[in-house]
Amino acid sequence: LEDSNWCKGKCALKIIQYMGLGIPVVSSPVGVNKEIVDNDKNGFLANSEKEWFDCISQLIENKSKRSLLGDNGREKIKQYYDIKLNVIKIVKFYRKTFSKNI
Repeated sequence: LEDSNWCKGKCALKIIQYMGLGIPVVSSPVGVNKEIVDNDKNGFLANSEKEWFDCISQLIENKSKRSLLGDNGREKIKQYYDIKLNVIKIVKFYRKTFSKNI
């Protein structure tokens, strides 16, 4: 992705979906992608064509790295994007917000 306002506004849904399935990701470091992908921990952030090539090559050639990034990615998604966890947060928010107004 280019570093434009349009691209910064994208929601990173594909990244979240892939990581949730334990698939290691390579992404452009644009917008929210930088917050979701922890470079070389749960995926890769690549700026240039060469970096993309190098990151994808690492994933192809190194099964243990592929597994580690995939597992770490899945854990991050479970920690921040799990629907059950977020329902609890939303309910707490509404209770806190509306209990003040009653």
